[in-house]
Amino acid sequence: MEHVTHESLLLRLQDVRDAQAWDQFHGYYRTFILNFAGNRGCSQQMAQDVLQETMITLTRVMPNFSYNPLRGRFRTFLLTIVTSRIVDAFRRKRKYTMARKPGHDSSQELYIIPEPAGRQWEDEWEREWQQHLLMQALRRVQAKIKPYIYDSFRMYVLEKRPAAEVTEALEIPENTIYQHRRRVIDMLRREITELRTELGEE
Repeated sequence: MEHVTHESLLLRLQDVRDAQAWDQFHGYYRTFILNFAGNRGCSQQMAQDVLQETMITLTRVMPNFSYNPLRGRFRTFLLTIVTSRIVDAFRRKRKYTMARKPGHDSSQELYIIPEPAGRQWEDEWEREWQQHLLMQALRRVQAKIKPYIYDSFRMYVLEKRPAAEVTEALEIPENTIYQHRRRVIDMLRREITELRTELGEE
């Protein structure tokens, strides 16, 4: 089934003593959660708090977590937790806009907490996750190819420089640049498929 976190990993997370499973989960989601929180307005420290408290929450709920892929993806469940931790972070740090109702004593202060934009946050969560997978795959590919091949791909594809400029900078034929692009893209597709398989998304 598509877009479902690997059931075996979820089952292993039900044992809070399975350090390897928790390390694996942390490795997949750490940077993603930090970036997601940061993109919602959290400072670096707030984002770290969101990550830490998300992991704490998971250690509490996973032992009794009943995984049913027919009821939705695990990432949707995770988004609910992360969203709550982001709101908590803003509440604790009082990083929200102060508003006073007319006629109220100045000591009675209301703080407006940024509310998750419903479907918008869900769409952004999914889009940022796909970007996160791509960047993980790109790092894996970079570690497997020669530096000049990656530089060729980076300059021509990622930085969108003209082929003639890349040719001059790297002193390679223009046709080689196209070969590098095709090779790296093929490798990226394989790495993304492998990552999704590891997470049970394929």
